[in-house]
Amino acid sequence: LVGQGYKEVTLLGQNIDAYGRDMSPKRKFSDLLRTVGSVPGLDRLRFVTSHPKYMSLGVIDAVAETPAACESFHVPFQSGSNAVLAAMGRGHTREKFLKIVDRIRTRLPDASITADVIVGFPGETDEDFEDTLSLMEEVVFDSVNTAAYSPRPNTPAAEWTNQ
Repeated sequence: LVGQGYKEVTLLGQNIDAYGRDMSPKRKFSDLLRTVGSVPGLDRLRFVTSHPKYMSLGVIDAVAETPAACESFHVPFQSGSNAVLAAMGRGHTREKFLKIVDRIRTRLPDASITADVIVGFPGETDEDFEDTLSLMEEVVFDSVNTAAYSPRPNTPAAEWTNQ
């Protein structure tokens, strides 16, 4: 692509940082970032979307160490409540998400952090909602995409009665 004059590459995937986990031997997304980012003539390297379950501190370090990598992270945490995250089957906790944010802020103080959040998930309590608000106040995102829960076909939550 760079040979054809492109200056920017975006690595795109629903869970892009899970790259390589299903390969044999396993590969790391952080290594892919470093490899693509080292292509001569590439000015900008972006990636979306990260999943807190798969986001490693190594990915943050790779962005910090790769001059072409844009200091931008889209990490959809979905909820600040561990109970809701578990019900969603997200595979991460509030604490893990905050650790990711802390590493980004430490290594890349000017980085942009954006996220997605869902409110009204089946069984979400007022306390769960307050946990989400407090996480958003603590992190101070550059942008947050918000959505009200809606049932998705073929998902466990779509069958729950507490909609």
